[in-house]
Amino acid sequence: MLIGYFDYVVIGILIFLNIKYWKTDFEKKIGCLPVFLLFAFLIPLISIFIELQIVGEWMDSYEVLYTYLRFPTYWIIGIVQMIIIGIRLSRKPDKESETEKIE
Repeated sequence: MLIGYFDYVVIGILIFLNIKYWKTDFEKKIGCLPVFLLFAFLIPLISIFIELQIVGEWMDSYEVLYTYLRFPTYWIIGIVQMIIIGIRLSRKPDKESETEKIE
């Protein structure tokens, strides 16, 4: 299986956090380096280790060769996440165009 249970959880958490924090104002900008390190090395390695624990004993290295495909998968997810963060940080609401509500 190309995407495992851990991967589904990570993707679900990302979708939830993106939806939850889309309308909030961020005062502190998150740099690209932590996002790069997270999606380029840390999360794929954790995913590979979890998948190898689930598989258990394996005799041939070609049986678990698909686990190395986690790296490009998370690279694509990380690039999409950085694009989403960039769009969110570049979006500035116009204070002049907002109208006051009459109650």
